[in-house]
Amino acid sequence: MPYIMQAAILLVLGALLVQFLKPYPLRKWLGVAMLAAGLVGIFNFDQQQVLGFDLELLVLLAVPLGAVLFMTRRRFTEVG
Repeated sequence: MPYIMQAAILLVLGALLVQFLKPYPLRKWLGVAMLAAGLVGIFNFDQQQVLGFDLELLVLLAVPLGAVLFMTRRRFTEVG
């Protein structure tokens, strides 16, 4: 699969995850897990592929997605 197509698919899936994942604990822990896995994966994965996707691209997109999920973890909680 072409690299740009992989990036587009992963960005769309990440945007959907940020938009529709609502429970606070799930956003928090998924964000922490993705951030940690992405940071560890940057140094461990080379040119490996899983289901046609490059793991290197996946971990590079997991770091900012995990950070966004963690930073916006209280997006859907009610104030007051």
